[in-house]
Amino acid sequence: MRVVAGTLKGRRLVAPPAGDLKVRPTADRAREALFSILQRWEQGSFLDLCAGTGAVGLEAHSRGYGPVVCVEAGEPGWSCLRKNLAGTPVQALRVDVNRLKADAFRDQAVIFLDPPYETGAALWARQAGRLRSWVAPRGVLVFETDRKTTLELQPGWNLAETREYGAARFHLWIPA
Repeated sequence: MRVVAGTLKGRRLVAPPAGDLKVRPTADRAREALFSILQRWEQGSFLDLCAGTGAVGLEAHSRGYGPVVCVEAGEPGWSCLRKNLAGTPVQALRVDVNRLKADAFRDQAVIFLDPPYETGAALWARQAGRLRSWVAPRGVLVFETDRKTTLELQPGWNLAETREYGAARFHLWIPA
């Protein structure tokens, strides 16, 4: 696992132990595709929720987004995240996304959310309103799920598109 492009291109990232399925880093190829898609939106602040190893947040920083904040609660993600962010200005917060205050963030150009696949649909239904209040008026929310999961339309959001890469599906939501 490595940073694909930008100022940190080629930087190797610490991954969870082999066979540990608690953290599922977004694959290099999928991250590369994601940032190609994101070129349609303005760069700016980037919020990586359920960040795991921080690969997506570091990729954002490397490509010029900022400030970048990565939020992760559990192990081994938190330990990997702290090691991977060393020497960068990317901020790390250790908190469960469900425990973040309603006003924790605002005006985020991009929010990327990659929860454990089995909790994705429920988390979306529960947090869509809060996430809407955090995204900038012309921002975008990217919600990663497995290929089989479809996220229901929630008030305040329009689905811009979905894309599939390997086992992952990216749902790109824009403010209504």
